[in-house]
Amino acid sequence: MPAARLRDAQIVAALRRRLGPADPTTLSNFAWFAARRGEQPAALEAARAAAAMPNAPRAAWRALERLAAGHSDGMLLADTGPENREPSPAGNPLAAAVAAHRQLEFAVAEACYRTALQHPPLASAAWNGLGVLHEQRRERAAADAAWQQAVAAGNVAAMHNQALAMLRRGFAHRARVMLAPALEHAEAPLSLRFLGGYAALSDQDPAAAMPLITAVLADDPESARAHFTLGLIHERLGRHADALAAIRRALLLSPWYLPQVWLVEPAADAPSIELPVDNGEPGAVAHTDDVLLSLGRSLLQTAHLGEALAVFDQVLVHQPSQAAALFHRGVVLAKLRRYEEALEDWEVVGRTDPASELADAGRRHARSARQLASLFAGQ
Repeated sequence: MPAARLRDAQIVAALRRRLGPADPTTLSNFAWFAARRGEQPAALEAARAAAAMPNAPRAAWRALERLAAGHSDGMLLADTGPENREPSPAGNPLAAAVAAHRQLEFAVAEACYRTALQHPPLASAAWNGLGVLHEQRRERAAADAAWQQAVAAGNVAAMHNQALAMLRRGFAHRARVMLAPALEHAEAPLSLRFLGGYAALSDQDPAAAMPLITAVLADDPESARAHFTLGLIHERLGRHADALAAIRRALLLSPWYLPQVWLVEPAADAPSIELPVDNGEPGAVAHTDDVLLSLGRSLLQTAHLGEALAVFDQVLVHQPSQAAALFHRGVVLAKLRRYEEALEDWEVVGRTDPASELADAGRRHARSARQLASLFAGQ
């Protein structure tokens, strides 16, 4: 280590020993001093300690945010005096963590969540937020460990999030098992009842999903998410008219279908805030397009051909080679006697996935369409 760097490290270490249980302004300025000299771990430790103290100055939060994100620029000295000793606008480290989490500033969010763990009233919600953050970063073992801490304290949002993680990892039945004990109680929160119904639907059990989702709608008739899901349940059960009614109701309430959301709490006993699971991830329109496909099929089954065509067109704007949308749009076009356009759609399906069931069905429909086209052409 160069002599100047060694001297700086020694100065930082000596100052840290002298500070002891210092006030937040002194610790904030120490963090600034240490960061300027390249001692990032010591700076981050001091900033965390300062932000955790009552009446932490704004500079403490600024230092923590910058250091957690890996930067040391933009840090300010904290002045003494009452005007600079008020808490940050976020109000507490948990609220600051949730605010950063919503902006996808994961490094800042993690630093603030870990500061919140030092406050017993905030610890359960902080563990839950850390679980979500780890899951978003694909750190599954760390996510499960954090959620277990929160669930052990009775945190409902953590119960929801851990079950949702199982669902997203492809273990729909395991998600249902995790939720089952809570759902046995009549006073189970709406968030858990909805997720239980959605998990049952994902587990190919629409009959079991039905009572859970209808119970959610009995308590919250304006839940667009529940109406959308009810429509999917009806569609899976072959009740196309009922599916059409439910999804149309949902579309009036909201144009987007977000059945999977993480729940984080900005403060103890505060209402949960939703974080869409697809935030920052590819394929964010997939859930809405799944619902539109179901809506289109129900419209087709009930002979609303013009509306069905518009719905399948909308899906194909997002995903031009979506096989199910292409196949069903071809069916609609054939029923409208637009045979050449129908054949084009079925040919695309056949080229994209020639061994699929949809491709086989498209080839059968194409043979019939060509016969009908020649028949009408001869008239």
